[in-house]
Amino acid sequence: MKENSIISPDHRIRVHDRTFRPYIRKDEIEEMVREIALGINRDFAGEELTVLVILKGAMVFASDLIRQLTIPITVEFTKASSYGNAMKSSGTLSIEGLLTEVTDRNVMIIEDIVDTGTTIRELIKHLSGLHPKSITVAALLSKPSMHTESQTTVDYVGREIAPDFVVGYGMDYAGQGRQLDAVWVASEETIA
Repeated sequence: MKENSIISPDHRIRVHDRTFRPYIRKDEIEEMVREIALGINRDFAGEELTVLVILKGAMVFASDLIRQLTIPITVEFTKASSYGNAMKSSGTLSIEGLLTEVTDRNVMIIEDIVDTGTTIRELIKHLSGLHPKSITVAALLSKPSMHTESQTTVDYVGREIAPDFVVGYGMDYAGQGRQLDAVWVASEETIA
């Protein structure tokens, strides 16, 4: 399905077995990414940055973001998930391929969405023990009302949203919907 950045609010799409409606347009996402990049470039001017991209969801956001960074960066990847095929976090975190060489480096975790904050907190806990110079977090979206602990900090965030389930721009539902160039929110309707 081909999309554009002007989608009527009553438009609906199906991803897997759920219905989704437009939520954040492509042009809004581009502006959010631009603003985050400006903040990072300003705050890390004259510094090097190691970005740790959380796969699979953050791949699209990270790709757009790092192309706008004007500072020297190293890109690393890890796979972390607490969703599986569900529409809410399971509370159990799976991490694969975590970066281990971060001593005296500025490390930035790049995440698509911070929901309960479990992934971010666990990654920060692990990385902190490796003595980095700094650890920061950049996320396209954050659901502050869902953060299970108050110490979940997102240093650079495109937008805070309600605790709704979203897909698109790298985020999926049961493995589908990542290719959508906008963000869509789950509707109450379910398609059999």
